[in-house]
Amino acid sequence: MSTNLRRVFFSVILLIAFISACAPGATPTTPIPTKTPVTYTITPSPQPPPKHRIGVRMIDGIGEFYDRVTGEKFIPRGNNYIRLAKQHSPSGETILYHSTFNPGLYDPTRIDETLQRMRSNGYNVVRVFLNNCCRQGSLSDPAGGLSAAYIANVADFLQRAKANGIFVLVTTDSEPSVGGTWSEDFGGYNASYLRRGGILSSTRFWSDFIKALIDQGAPLDAIFAYELRNELFFEANLPPLSLTSRVVSAANGKTYNMASDADKQRMMDENLVNWIDTVRASILEVDPTALVSVGFFWPQAPHPSRIGDPRVIETRPAIWESTADFIDLHLYPGSDLTLQEYVDNFKMAGMEKKPIIMGEFGAARSSYSSAAVAAQALHDWQVDSCQYGFNGWLLWTWDSDEQTDFYNALVDESQINQALAPVNRPDPCQSGALPFFEHNLALGRAVRASRSLPDKPPSNAVDGMTSDWWGAGAGPTQWIEIDLGEPSAIRLIRLVASQSPPGETLHQLWVGPAIEELYLLHTFEGPTADNQVLEFSSETPLEGVRYVRVVTRRSPSWVSWREIEVLAP
Repeated sequence: MSTNLRRVFFSVILLIAFISACAPGATPTTPIPTKTPVTYTITPSPQPPPKHRIGVRMIDGIGEFYDRVTGEKFIPRGNNYIRLAKQHSPSGETILYHSTFNPGLYDPTRIDETLQRMRSNGYNVVRVFLNNCCRQGSLSDPAGGLSAAYIANVADFLQRAKANGIFVLVTTDSEPSVGGTWSEDFGGYNASYLRRGGILSSTRFWSDFIKALIDQGAPLDAIFAYELRNELFFEANLPPLSLTSRVVSAANGKTYNMASDADKQRMMDENLVNWIDTVRASILEVDPTALVSVGFFWPQAPHPSRIGDPRVIETRPAIWESTADFIDLHLYPGSDLTLQEYVDNFKMAGMEKKPIIMGEFGAARSSYSSAAVAAQALHDWQVDSCQYGFNGWLLWTWDSDEQTDFYNALVDESQINQALAPVNRPDPCQSGALPFFEHNLALGRAVRASRSLPDKPPSNAVDGMTSDWWGAGAGPTQWIEIDLGEPSAIRLIRLVASQSPPGETLHQLWVGPAIEELYLLHTFEGPTADNQVLEFSSETPLEGVRYVRVVTRRSPSWVSWREIEVLAP
């Protein structure tokens, strides 16, 4: 997820995680300390776990996934499968949190249908979340330890996934508890990675979670990897990172001066690697052939992004220095960064020994005017990412109808699924022509306007995203004009309004082969509102159109457009 709505969604989840005495969340509130670490009482299984089928090998100095049975290269392609249920906080708010495996909510029938459809479309990986947020219905048993009923549902899911030839990437936002890790010098998630108690909590959880699966008879060979964190970060607004003085000792046994920004960064970098390596080693003690990964959203520099977000992370140490078998990076088209800028911020360029997957990529409804436009953007994003070294792709999400701010794979006749499905495009790095793909002649073309605000240039109206806009900074009459580059045949012109407040408007479409030969094609008149889509279509393609001008003559707001699309036949 990568929009403002997604950040709010994530922050609320973390707040609930605090209050529920689970892992502390990403808020400025001081977590409630617990004095004794959580302990689990899982009896060790006498049988060794099955050998995992997917591994990582080196071929000519390049790391790649492979199938240990067939010896063939394995390219992870799949989806995030999430179910979200309502949770209630003590303050009365209702939020949604991962509930795929919650006892009483787990739905084997729907899961079977989902896995069968994924298989029929050629996908081979599904990513799922463990619910460690709240005591009721989560992986934690309120009586202590792990919930046997929850583990049974995870084991059942693995059985069904294996039967469909789908491998499962298991991830989580936190352990059920980081008991014993908090002190006045270490708060929030910082305690998880910078305190020895945090490492102990993580190693105990993953070790006992795997042992519990073994005891339930789960097919561990259906697990693609254990992902230690969905998105790992430190919290700059909590101690010790919020301190401006004092020397603190971290989990790796070293001391760091909190008066020094360089020492703070060194503390995060060194202890990030220490946490990953230590937890991975504990997993391999109980499941020796497992792959272990960790996920990240994008850092805030060198290209400024997520300004003001206290969640900070530098991914370079994990990518280049940790023993993680592969790294999962989350980057979404239609946000404030280009693909190249994402890669720069992740500092992943040149990494060949360790596979890197895009464990989340998706399309926000606020960024794209339709599922068809989103499908084209995701298709192009996947193809373009190959040149940057990505080795796998998992869409956010398969069919989540609980999270309405993102297009899922199956909306509008499964257009996104069709654009990404391996049965339609066996090579993810090669483009595929699908009948619903729209050829937008206006995309990236030269554009000018009657006037513009400095930060809202006309180019924003032809960049393929509705999350930004051209703004005249004044009321009617104003115009914006697109040069298609050459006379073209067009079948449809689509306008996405940027308007506040809503009200009566009058917009004119003028087209022609030259500026001096423009003629009035159509007039839109009536009530309009922000994000409303206005379309003019022609049964017979209009020939010889090079210039398209939109003139607004009446509007209750400053004149502005989120996007203008000119579609070819």
